[in-house]
Amino acid sequence: MLAVSLAGCGDDDDGATPTAGAVGGPASAAAMAPDLAAMGFKTVESGRVPGSTQNQDTFYGIYAQAKGGKVQTVRVEINLQATEDLAGAQYVPLAAALRNPPPDLFGAGAVQQDGTPAFQAAQSKSYRTADPDGQGNFVFSDIHRMGRAVVIVYTIGPDSAETATVRKQVAEQVAAKAK
Repeated sequence: MLAVSLAGCGDDDDGATPTAGAVGGPASAAAMAPDLAAMGFKTVESGRVPGSTQNQDTFYGIYAQAKGGKVQTVRVEINLQATEDLAGAQYVPLAAALRNPPPDLFGAGAVQQDGTPAFQAAQSKSYRTADPDGQGNFVFSDIHRMGRAVVIVYTIGPDSAETATVRKQVAEQVAAKAK
């Protein structure tokens, strides 16, 4: 249900030299990866976002529940841009794409509806599948612009306080590394 990648959308991959403002912040997208072990998750897969170009600094991690919590899976995608302006330009089309995903992206006939961000970054939007799956789980899609990074967090879990807490803590970890 969570085989998603939108990292190729709206990125500057023309090989141009980074513009002013590229200094400061994280050294790489991978350096911003959260450590979810203390939250009961194990990393099951990570690396560069599939489909990203050599000129894109990307990271993704898929984390599965290891301690029996209600939240089943978290996927984090980070696309680090050379400047905050480039990140802002990438954020807008990605946020729209998450609101209106391709057919069957989250399962047969799944529809996204507006949600409430569990964390507020410089720019944040949240969506949730309109209907739960057979186990009562929803896909929560949070997109944030954190400085030079565009971060997408997909969380599979029930519509509960536990899921909101996981979403917030994941974003807080990434945001702390974005500075």
